[in-house]
Amino acid sequence: MSKDLARRSMDRRNFLKGTALVAGGAAVAGLAGCAPASQSAEGAGASAASSTGSDAAGAVAPGDTVAGTICGEDWLGTMPEIADDQVTETVDVDIVVLGAGHAGCQAALSASQAGAKVAVVEAQTEEEYVCFGDDICAYNSQWVTEQGFGGYDLGDITAEFCRRGLGRVSPGVVKLFVENSGEMFDNMVSIMPDTTDMLDREGGRCIIQIAYGKDKGSDYPIEQSGYKAWATTVQTIQTVNPTEVIPGRRITRLTEFEYYARQEAERNGATFYFNTTAEALSMDGDAVVGAYAKKADGSYLKLNASKGVLLATGDFSSNPQMVWNLLTDISEWAARVGIKEGELFGGGRDGMGHKLGCWAGGAIEPHPRPTMNMSSGVPGPWGTSAFLTLNAKGKRFMNEAMAQLSGAAALRQPLGVIACVTDANYMKTVQGAGLDHGAPNWGFPSGIERMQNEMAALTPGPEGGQVSGVGIAGVNEINTHNPNAEPYGSETDGMPSQVFMANTLEELLGYLGYEGEALQTALDEIARYNELCHAGRDADFGKEAALMIPVEEAPFYGAVQQNDGSTSTGLVTLAGLVTDENLNVMKLDRSEPIKGLYAAGNTVGQRYGMAYATPSAGNSMGMAMTHGYMAGKIMAAL
Repeated sequence: MSKDLARRSMDRRNFLKGTALVAGGAAVAGLAGCAPASQSAEGAGASAASSTGSDAAGAVAPGDTVAGTICGEDWLGTMPEIADDQVTETVDVDIVVLGAGHAGCQAALSASQAGAKVAVVEAQTEEEYVCFGDDICAYNSQWVTEQGFGGYDLGDITAEFCRRGLGRVSPGVVKLFVENSGEMFDNMVSIMPDTTDMLDREGGRCIIQIAYGKDKGSDYPIEQSGYKAWATTVQTIQTVNPTEVIPGRRITRLTEFEYYARQEAERNGATFYFNTTAEALSMDGDAVVGAYAKKADGSYLKLNASKGVLLATGDFSSNPQMVWNLLTDISEWAARVGIKEGELFGGGRDGMGHKLGCWAGGAIEPHPRPTMNMSSGVPGPWGTSAFLTLNAKGKRFMNEAMAQLSGAAALRQPLGVIACVTDANYMKTVQGAGLDHGAPNWGFPSGIERMQNEMAALTPGPEGGQVSGVGIAGVNEINTHNPNAEPYGSETDGMPSQVFMANTLEELLGYLGYEGEALQTALDEIARYNELCHAGRDADFGKEAALMIPVEEAPFYGAVQQNDGSTSTGLVTLAGLVTDENLNVMKLDRSEPIKGLYAAGNTVGQRYGMAYATPSAGNSMGMAMTHGYMAGKIMAAL
């Protein structure tokens, strides 16, 4: 992975291409010292567990904590106090939702459907509003089941999330998603207008991601290297609705999806305040009773909430100070290779919801904190296919079928190339891939066919050629985060990779960058691997016999990526506030929930353990939507 990728995340074509969008307020730089927030007569301030031993403003003494986290500097600061004369409008509602992304829109929808009066605050302008992503994970949805993929054991799926999270997740928070994602999705299907073709499978606008040869629900779960996976992901493949949804705008499919949720919420009486940023919570003792949000003109909107406030402001990847201090494993890798604090950030949100939760007395889940950066895949266009993989010294270093661990394993290798090698029978390995995030997408067969055609067009030589990836679908795509961008052409669809072809293994390894001792080691490792394949047992790393396919029949193929010792924040950060199973933010000591404060989306923690290791793709979106949907229902019922 390059230092450039470590410094910023672009979209699914280069980890968040384009500009950062902020849902909860502008990114904060140069935060003040660690003094606890004061409490005004209006109750606008609340103290978090702040450090009391600062050496200087912005720094904390070793061993001190900032909102329960051991950090090198104070990323939290103090919550601003909003004076009465700064408030130009006061709104009384049942529920205040901060952030109108996937979680916020679904919360507004479900709460308004339950009869609650809802106000939603969103930093984006209404004219430029856009939502991330193009996949939705929903288990046992009636609609998905009708497509042939359902009837799954939801307890088994919850257990798999916990297994992949290494026990560092909240089973209750995960269960809330797994058991209610189908209801959330079917609720959306019920309100979508006839003018949308978003779910048109026959017309090629929508697919369900599947594994090779497994085209019905009874084929699942599939298991590979101890990890189970289920086919259930609805993929809109970023096509554009031919019927204009918003006059004068092309919008992404998931923006369209949430636009329908917003429309229905507004029909039910919900109010959306765009170009408005959340800045403080209103407190009554330890309880949250509302919020303050800054308008475009600099004045403040005071929102009183009789039932509670939902923090749905997204992640904190665009806040370099929070990234450096909270994602300490990532910042440590970065520091070791000379990357500085201000250079390590992504293209998501600014962490305002995390701060608000801490200011109210909550806490972020402890280190190591997950982010969507090392989820899956090997070099090349083949997704999570289990090709033989070598480090810069020419050594094999892992069970390549453990796709969700491949990025972390590669990072720990000697600096230099990470390479995968295969041969004329490469499709056997592609067909044997599982269904982890980034797997070859057999629900999109034209993408697989395109990859094969481009592989067939390669010629031997050191220049290599571009081959489209099969890990994500891509047809007539538009920039997920810039709805005004021109459609991508076929040259950039499918995340292309440079693939090298040769008639001998020695030639191929030379094209991949191996020479001298490393070249000989690589040849020896391939010979060893072939012996293990023929023996039918991987005595070195334990890869399944069915995936032990020898590399011995010309032509040979390979691809490389660079390991420079650093990693990135990825698409988004996934660490969030500690809540109970009802998404009610817990106090720092976890003695009880904070009355009136809830979290959803990437503002809530305890979902993914150490990394985005998942049993189905699209569950970052599906989980945000479902948790928002359930938070709205839970709060409305108070």
